[in-house]
Amino acid sequence: MSAVRSTGTRLGKAPRKKAAATIATDLPGTSVEQKLAPALKQAKLDLLPILYELLRTRSVTRTARALGISQPAVSQALRRLRATFGDDLLVAVGRDLHPTDRALTLLPSLETVLAGIGALLQPTTRFDPETEELHVMIMTADYVSLLLAPILAEICSREAPRVVYEFVSGGARSIDDLAGIDFLIAPRAFGHTLGKRVGMLPLWRDEVVCLAAARNSVIPSSIGPQAFRRLRQVAYQMNPNVPERVRTLLQPTSVLETRRVCTLPDFLVLGAVVDQADCVALVPRKVANELVRWRDLRIVELNYANKHLAIDAYWTLAAGNRRGHAWCRALLSRAAARIAAPDEGPEERG
Repeated sequence: MSAVRSTGTRLGKAPRKKAAATIATDLPGTSVEQKLAPALKQAKLDLLPILYELLRTRSVTRTARALGISQPAVSQALRRLRATFGDDLLVAVGRDLHPTDRALTLLPSLETVLAGIGALLQPTTRFDPETEELHVMIMTADYVSLLLAPILAEICSREAPRVVYEFVSGGARSIDDLAGIDFLIAPRAFGHTLGKRVGMLPLWRDEVVCLAAARNSVIPSSIGPQAFRRLRQVAYQMNPNVPERVRTLLQPTSVLETRRVCTLPDFLVLGAVVDQADCVALVPRKVANELVRWRDLRIVELNYANKHLAIDAYWTLAAGNRRGHAWCRALLSRAAARIAAPDEGPEERG
């Protein structure tokens, strides 16, 4: 077989009949699958998920933890992968592993291939929400959880009793942070930084307003950037380690928060601080509408051009091929329609 794989090498003493069959694979009209089969056998497809995770995490330890296998098993797989691709793939630089140029070119295609294989191996029957179990993890801010979780729980109680939604907070910085979740729900400005190797579903639009204590009569019904900057502010900050560039994409009005007296990872707690400490806060209107029901607060319109938000759901190609994911996307669309138009009432409940 080695003689067959080496282009331009003499076939040696191979039987004439076998040589003819091998040469025939290069003739016009010959099935591509005939040549592909031995290549797939050599490629060891079961190692491709390990390769993808290695390139994503650039760590043997984190890859082993993510896949639930031992570190020696990952190291052995890496040696076999290097032999298969004829490249080091990852090289040690100090304590870090850096991908080679060849590895960087493999990554986009590798994700597509794995997603395709996942879809190919999916059962042919459609996901049945009435009888099947499903655990769905959504990474987002508590603002989104406040609006979305009650609607999803209500619908699932009637239509999908064995589906569980788990909302988690986190400071997603790149597409790598989407690997262990089903959906990231975030502003579109941030979603654009994730690149083209993600799925996207538009959910709803919102805008940022100023929240003030109802008893504070000094603050007018609308406020501009300069006046806001002079006031004591409590600010939302999900993760202090998130770079300022990313934070600006997540919160376009954060540049106005120049006099912070308190930062919090929860929009819901902002209302309590504004009420008791007589501060102001910038929050999405849809969550402000909820907060004024629970606290002695009022909404102050913000006269600022860059205050609009488009909220979308994002997922990796691999997540999109998981069983039940398409059903979840349809359910998110239904819930988002109710959030986007609350005055029109809930959708049909039949």
